[in-house]
Amino acid sequence: MNAPTRLIADNELDKALAWLRDNARTIGDAKAETIRAGHMVKHVKALVMKMHNELPVSAQEREAYASEQYLAALEADAKAAGEFQKLQALREAAAMKIDAWRTEQSNFRAMKV
Repeated sequence: MNAPTRLIADNELDKALAWLRDNARTIGDAKAETIRAGHMVKHVKALVMKMHNELPVSAQEREAYASEQYLAALEADAKAAGEFQKLQALREAAAMKIDAWRTEQSNFRAMKV
């Protein structure tokens, strides 16, 4: 009887485990940057509105939304969110690879019995 074909090689498992270990801090930092960037958008809006405090609130908001500072803050927020999502997807892929390896090992052990 032929040996079953392995879906996940041991070196692939090692790579997935190493990636999870080595990138835990990076993922945490990316989450922190996402939160920081989101709050920065609000901060920039408030600062620009304050620069136009002689105007009604709706006009202050219009000026804030139209400002280059607000646009830059939105871009930073989007970039931070994108980076965090990318890392989350890579983390999920590594975890799924580990789960597939576990299932494969369990099935292999069941076949031996």
